[in-house]
Amino acid sequence: MHIIAIVGSIRAKSYTRALVVEAQTLLGPDVTMTIAEIGDLPLYNEELDPADESTTPASVLRLRQQIREADAVLIATPEYNHAPPGVLKNALDWASRPFMKSALAKKPVAAFSVGGGKFSGVRALVMLRTMLTGCRMLIMPQPELLISLSETFKDGELADHKVRDNLREFVAALVVWAKR
Repeated sequence: MHIIAIVGSIRAKSYTRALVVEAQTLLGPDVTMTIAEIGDLPLYNEELDPADESTTPASVLRLRQQIREADAVLIATPEYNHAPPGVLKNALDWASRPFMKSALAKKPVAAFSVGGGKFSGVRALVMLRTMLTGCRMLIMPQPELLISLSETFKDGELADHKVRDNLREFVAALVVWAKR
C-alpha cells in the first residue's frame, strides 16, 4: 500500500512536516509514504487548466499523478488564523480539477491538525474536513488527531511518546480505512 502525504506548511522547519516524517517511520513494512511538494504550485487559475491538460503546469500534473497512484492520502495541517493555510487549499483546488477527473474523488483520506495551544487546530481540522467533503473524498471518521505543540518537540525532535503512539494509531487506522 502507498500513501501520499500533503503537508499544509511549506516552512523548512515545519513541525507539521516533522510529524509526517515521523509518521513515515511508524508504518508497517508493507506500507510506504511519500510527501507531495506543494510549495511550487501556482495559484489556482482555471484558465491554466483546460480539460485536456495541455497547458496545465507540470507541478500540478505531478501532484495529480502522485495522488492517483496512491492508495490513500494523509493530510496534515497547521492552523493559521483559525483555518488551514492557503497553500493547502490551493493544492486541493488543483488536485480536485477538472471536476469529473478529480484525483481526489473517492480517495480514502485522513487528516490531522497541529496547533500551538491545547485546542489549537480544531477549527482548521473542521474546515479541512468540510473541504475534503467538497472534494468527494472518503474521509476516515475516527480517530481524530489534534496535536498541541506546547511540549511535543524538544530541540527540534519529537519528544512526546504519547504523540508518537497517537500518530502510530492514526496512520494504522488510515491503512485499515484504505483497505476496506
